Order: sequence, then structure tokens, then C-alpha cells
Amino acid sequence: MLDWHDAIGADAAAGVPPAAATPRIRALHLETAASLDAMHAFYHETLGLPVRRRDQRILTIDAGATRLTFERGGDDGRPPFYHFAFNIPENKIREARAWQRERSSIFATPPHQQDPAYPADVRHFAHWNAHAVFFADPAGNVVEYIARHDLTNAASGPFTTRDILYASEIAFVVDDVPAHAASLRAAFDLEQYRGASDAFSAVGDERGLLLVFRRGRNIGVGSGRPYAADVFRTRVEINADANAVLSTDAYPYRVATTA
Repeated sequence: MLDWHDAIGADAAAGVPPAAATPRIRALHLETAASLDAMHAFYHETLGLPVRRRDQRILTIDAGATRLTFERGGDDGRPPFYHFAFNIPENKIREARAWQRERSSIFATPPHQQDPAYPADVRHFAHWNAHAVFFADPAGNVVEYIARHDLTNAASGPFTTRDILYASEIAFVVDDVPAHAASLRAAFDLEQYRGASDAFSAVGDERGLLLVFRRGRNIGVGSGRPYAADVFRTRVEINADANAVLSTDAYPYRVATTA
């Protein structure tokens, strides 16, 4: 079984600089109005991810190389929900789909994102050279497994919990997408990723993307329920060449590099 440490070693052997082989997103701290018992049951008992901390207000799990924390919130009557993604071995999207379908329903894929070589509920991001599946957790978060074929991290064997390598996407919801994306690029010396518009931007690379969505964007296509992207408190720790902290008065977001 190839875990994320092995994947880094494989990339290093292929000539990829060690810094470029490091997962970018080290920690996510999100809020939830869902029962922490339900979140624990889903992430630990159903998906098999190890628990780092659990009390009345906090649940922290290890999602591969990323520490994922859910804290009780939503006291303003708006249940928080987010979009985040986990990288998996680039050759295991079919296996990941089958594994997840035994544990939850999977979002339908719009016809224009289907790939005839894959099951119809696998989403093809041709411009990113990736395939993905989407599903929801008990809090209504839009969760994604994504196989990025530009990464050298193929693994043998059936899909298991250990193939959830690390979080590779977290979305920030704003009103001015280009301005917020520019702030992220400048603060952390990151590159603009493929594809950008006034409604969507991605900053970083295949090992970690800071996504920027326009408020109101439907982030749950194929789920059968409305998912109008909104602003909720988000804290992120990342690996980056620039040592920086980015927070603003306009949004409850904080992004910081890990010491």
C-alpha cells in the first residue's frame, strides 16, 4: 500500500523537488451545526479515519496528512457547510467510487462532465487532468475524492481508508473572486491554477488548492438539493514558501503557514 509518505518518495525519485512533493494543506478548522456524534460516526466509524480529539465542542480527525477539525457552530441559524477535497492515488477513482457507494450516496454527474470510459457518476475535469466523485457528510459538507493524473502517486491493491492521502482543496466564498485570489497568491507566493473567472478561481497546485467561489454559486451540482455557497468561519494551515498569515475584516477566514 502506498501512503502519502511513499507517494512523496516516489515523486522525489522521479526528480520532483521535496518542497513540491509536500501536501500543501496541513490543517482545516471548520464549523458545524451537525451532531458531533453523527460526524464521528461518519468520519471514524464509516470512513475509518482516526480520531485525534473529541469533546463536547470539537472533533478532530486525521485525514491522511491533514488534520481536519469540526467545531460546534452555526449559532446564527445558518448551518455551516463547506467544500473540501481529498487527494487519492491517481489510478483509484473507480475503486474509490465503489468503496464510497457502500458507505453513502454519490452525487450525480452532469452530462458534460461525464467520461465514457468511467461510470456515469464519476466527474471528469479534463482541464485539470483529473477524475473525481462527490458526496455529502452529515453536516451537508460537499466532500470530494479526486484522482489527479499529473501526480505520480499510483498505488496497488483495493481502495481503503489509507488511500485518503490528504486534503487538497478548501473553498473560500467571497463577493470579489479575482481580488481574493490575488490576495492569496501575493500573501503565500502561490501560482494561479488552471482556469479562472469572476465566479471561480483556484490558487496553488495539485497538492493543495485554495479555491475561491463567488457567493451564491451552486457547489452541490448533482446532489439533488440546493447548495448556494455562503460565508462561514474557516481556518487553514498550509505549507508555503512564504511565511505569512492572511485574514481580513470582510470575511471570517484565516490562512497561515505552518511553522
